[in-house]
Amino acid sequence: MNLNYEALRAVMIEFQEAPLNPDVHNVVQSTINKYGFATDDILYAVKQAIDEGLLSGHTQQTVAKWPVMFVSDITPDGHKFLDSIIPETAWNKVKSELITNGIPMTIPTITRTIAKLFLDK
Repeated sequence: MNLNYEALRAVMIEFQEAPLNPDVHNVVQSTINKYGFATDDILYAVKQAIDEGLLSGHTQQTVAKWPVMFVSDITPDGHKFLDSIIPETAWNKVKSELITNGIPMTIPTITRTIAKLFLDK
């Protein structure tokens, strides 16, 4: 499955607004309602955010289509990621930098580009 980076950004913003140990289902539903993404895109974005260390949590594989996901909080790396992509202009600058340099959009390349553009100064 392809990771929808716009969905990743949206779900991270929603987790930032949630309390500690949020109900993942509520965050997913809120993201879908607010931004209009497909459920699969949001669920996959949450899974990838956990796998890449942006969210502190874990998944439990079940026989269902999607694993059960638990999130306790946003990690420090997740906060750095968020702080640099919440403003639409900053997010567009990160995407433009990747496209201009022919760099594929992945969570690590987004994180490195954020560091290059905003944190290394």
